[in-house]
Amino acid sequence: MSGQNPTDPIRDIRAIRNIKNMLKQEGKKVEYLFFVTGINSGLRTSDHRSLTVGSLWDIDGNPQKSFSLRTKKTGKFTPTPINDSIQEAMRFSNDAFPLYDLDAPLFPITRQTASRWVKKWCEVVGLDEGIYASHSLRKTFGLQLWVQNGKSFEALLHVSEALGHKDVTTTLTYLGIRRQDVAKMQKALNL
Repeated sequence: MSGQNPTDPIRDIRAIRNIKNMLKQEGKKVEYLFFVTGINSGLRTSDHRSLTVGSLWDIDGNPQKSFSLRTKKTGKFTPTPINDSIQEAMRFSNDAFPLYDLDAPLFPITRQTASRWVKKWCEVVGLDEGIYASHSLRKTFGLQLWVQNGKSFEALLHVSEALGHKDVTTTLTYLGIRRQDVAKMQKALNL
């Protein structure tokens, strides 16, 4: 798996905030919404790029509560809640999209363009170490979901489910988490 997507997640939450702030300050509404939906949904780049206006907004221009799309890799429907961060990004970005056309693509960009964006954002905020591309957004989602839920094995199981992995060891490798790191945390627990 790591040979297919040799990218890194954004591990530093400050870097995430810095990217968001930079994109907002520069008025890059489409890029901002792309970044925020990417790190909050865990979608693969191909699925992320297939989102439409109607995925996020209803016919009256109001935010949806969630969206569901059939993933290209697995063919399964994945329900995704539209959390507060995505809603905030939608409010900031809504005038950049044709809300009257629910079938219009949100991100009519190539994978290469998406990867260039992510690489540039990471460079600008000082992330020199690592390989960053569009798939880094999905990995960031997984890693930050695990971190924000206590780095527990139970949290890892939930992340594995959210990413659609068949096996938790795939998720460990995918996020760059070594089994010995998990064992070390479990040993240190000492309840």
